[in-house]
Amino acid sequence: MKRTLGSQGRRLFWSIYGRYAWDEQQDPTRIYPPPAQIVTILAGRRIRHGARVLDAGCGTGNYARALAQAGYAVVAMDFAPGMLVKAQAKSAGPTARFALLAADLNAGITFPDGYFDHVMSISVLQTLVDPLAVLHEFRRVLKPGGTLILSLPKRNAAVLTQPLTQVIRGRVDQLQRRTPGKILLVVVKALADRYHRGARWTVADATAMLQAANFVPRSIEEGPQILAVALRSQE
Repeated sequence: MKRTLGSQGRRLFWSIYGRYAWDEQQDPTRIYPPPAQIVTILAGRRIRHGARVLDAGCGTGNYARALAQAGYAVVAMDFAPGMLVKAQAKSAGPTARFALLAADLNAGITFPDGYFDHVMSISVLQTLVDPLAVLHEFRRVLKPGGTLILSLPKRNAAVLTQPLTQVIRGRVDQLQRRTPGKILLVVVKALADRYHRGARWTVADATAMLQAANFVPRSIEEGPQILAVALRSQE
């Protein structure tokens, strides 16, 4: 029962945060990598026009919209209804349409083997019960040779090393419109980032995890987060 309530509480928080605060923060390092960089990475891996991309944990749809506009067939999934509400608004128009799916990655992915050409998951794995199991699911739904792009929080992230008051002040300052409710959401999120014992990675950790899931790492770079690009092995 506790686990169910915890899951429901996380869904409720992310729904409210996504609907009212996520897109309000204008820090360019918070959305990392920028959507244009994902488009560039996949442009070098384009398998065919309209290649299928799974945006696993799509948030408010910034990446899905950019990929759809670049000509990909995108399925964007998230477990928080409020996130999907915001993403739905971004899927309007003939050049930005993408499919939306309410789904929890902890429960698996309801697509057949080898369905997608590419899978991306931006700052999501740390929120999951078993990140390695989800990586195996990503591998299952990818075609042989398909691309996986991950953005992972670092062990030495600023939110862990800087004074907490400085982190909170910086995030509040980034809000476009500062209302008491939005400030409260930002404070709660900063506290969760600081004290939640979710997974965090080094470059070596990310490499080892990808290899354990039978991916072939192509590049793993450390910026505001760790950006990893890997291929599904042909086996």
